[in-house]
Amino acid sequence: MDTSTASNSDPASTDCCGTRRRGLIKGLLAAAIGGLVALFPFVPGLLVLTSPLRKKRTIGGQMIRITTLGALAGSDRPRRFQVIAARRDAWNKFPPEPIAGVYLAPQGDGKPPRAFSVTCPHLGCAVDYNGDTDEYQCPCHTSAFATSGKTLYGPSPRGLDELAVEIRGEDEVWIDYKRFEVGKSKQIEIPS
Repeated sequence: MDTSTASNSDPASTDCCGTRRRGLIKGLLAAAIGGLVALFPFVPGLLVLTSPLRKKRTIGGQMIRITTLGALAGSDRPRRFQVIAARRDAWNKFPPEPIAGVYLAPQGDGKPPRAFSVTCPHLGCAVDYNGDTDEYQCPCHTSAFATSGKTLYGPSPRGLDELAVEIRGEDEVWIDYKRFEVGKSKQIEIPS
């Protein structure tokens, strides 16, 4: 009996290529299903991670309590106060801390005080109030401003940035805090 013809007709010897193909297809299907399963936690995680970056920044200040009218009583000169607020950047929240400064200038006659940012519109240095000359002065490039906020002299392209003031309750002084670009002749608000 010839064994060579029997081995050619043996189904196990012809099935080796079919088994390999089925194994390849099973492997590819397993990889595709595994990839899809891995995407389910990955996509929401990626969306959560990048959500602060996709958030639109808004124009408009935030109302912040600065002091009381009693703290301004007895003087007609501007006083400097810290702006204390909670901050938030892309991923972090910060507890309330000083973020800026404002000068509150009493107007008398029961009117609310005027508020000016301490930031010089020229290059962003902090201005000081000089009681001897009754003007705000920038120590960086000698710009000077009247108590009304108008530029007296120096390279500043505009006067001090005035902020809206609101009296709440009996005597709480609140300001609409905003930041503006420096070095520009017009007030351009920086989105927060």
